[in-house]
Amino acid sequence: METEKKGEVLDSMSFDPKFKFEVIKTTEGETSLGCFQCGMCTASCPVSEDLNVKPHQVIKQVLLGMRDRVLRCKTIWACSFCLVCNIRCPQGVKPANVMVALKHIAAKEVEVPEGLKTVGKSILEEGLSRKVTEFQNRRRASLGLPQIPKIDKGLRRLLKETGFEESMGGGL
Repeated sequence: METEKKGEVLDSMSFDPKFKFEVIKTTEGETSLGCFQCGMCTASCPVSEDLNVKPHQVIKQVLLGMRDRVLRCKTIWACSFCLVCNIRCPQGVKPANVMVALKHIAAKEVEVPEGLKTVGKSILEEGLSRKVTEFQNRRRASLGLPQIPKIDKGLRRLLKETGFEESMGGGL
């Protein structure tokens, strides 16, 4: 269950008190302890109206140790890294960076959402976020543009060494 409901009883025995320390040990999440729940990140977020769990609530859940709930939360994947929350946060928490840290942990422990896996697999295969069709290549040729090159060995090696390939469920 992702959304917090009024009066919901939480099982604090399932909380992981070490979770916040795991997050702050990452480069992206090192500032998360400074959050005092002002809600500026949520007010600044262009997608927050569509989220059941708001960005400031995600950070609160991190601090409380609600590991499973946070890592299964759709909010972390909805963050487009527009950085408005980072700019506006009065405590310098950098909520967008915290979301990146949480995505990394979730990709290893839970799973990447199917839609993002599709994009990731395309990056692994093509080096682009979506496949280029023959129609697009013919259109490019008619405009005097070269065909879009396939993924090169350097990018493929980088994707493998950074764990991207593994987080997409294997690869090439």
